[in-house]
Amino acid sequence: MRTAAIFILAALSAAADTRIERTTTWESSRPGLRAERTNRREILWIGEGRVRCDDRVSRESWIVRADKKVIWRIDHALRTWSEVTFEEAIKARESAVADLKAALARVAGSGDEVELRRFMECLAPSAGACEVKETGDGGTVAGKTTRALLLEPKGGPGVKGRLASEAAGLDRLAKALGEAGLLAPGVAAALEKSKGMLLSGSWTLVFPDAIVRESFEATKVEEAAAPEGAYDLPAGYRKVAARPMGRAPRAEAAPPGGYAGDAPGSEPEPGEGPTGEEAGKEQ
Repeated sequence: MRTAAIFILAALSAAADTRIERTTTWESSRPGLRAERTNRREILWIGEGRVRCDDRVSRESWIVRADKKVIWRIDHALRTWSEVTFEEAIKARESAVADLKAALARVAGSGDEVELRRFMECLAPSAGACEVKETGDGGTVAGKTTRALLLEPKGGPGVKGRLASEAAGLDRLAKALGEAGLLAPGVAAALEKSKGMLLSGSWTLVFPDAIVRESFEATKVEEAAAPEGAYDLPAGYRKVAARPMGRAPRAEAAPPGGYAGDAPGSEPEPGEGPTGEEAGKEQ
């Protein structure tokens, strides 16, 4: 009887997702354009091969589904969603690299060359192995003790942050983002081996049209079962053509009180919104 109970508890523990509330800053940049900075307040769900990020400011969600090899963007204000496959994301990065190579040939020896090479390192990073280094006490984040972490790959952007061994999910998060191409291969592989969760820090995410340097700090972290349908598309929303990724334009212009009289963060969490036929009706 005791053995059976242990197996049941282990199965429940393995099925639990990681839920993180955090404040985030995105610095989004593209060659030839001024960098854009947006502040976000996010809820992050991390499952096995599945990641969902809800921004309470822009009222947008991103879902990565490694099993379907897609990245979905959901706009809850407009009740729309769009899709980019992993293959499409790869092609977008390859196209950007080709453009950068042509541009480098034109600006060789100028001050622009250094900046363009930085973009190249992000879009086509070295696949060489790298190691996570713990550099000392990281202090307390979201009520959990952390260790300072540093990851410096050759030929690509690195990671700096604070890792909590009491939390979980970094291995699953890195694997999903790595398969989606959002994290550099060497960085994702190194973080997959880490036990715990990165609760504060910064890293670089590469979207099809933009490079985002994301800085974040968790305010709450817990293990819990994600609401039913959290990693699925909401019923009643309509599909639209994918627009440029890596940006949260609503976050830039969000008024202090949010949209349509709603205070920031008042939108329902995944699974709490209308579903079925009622979800498709106009309010």
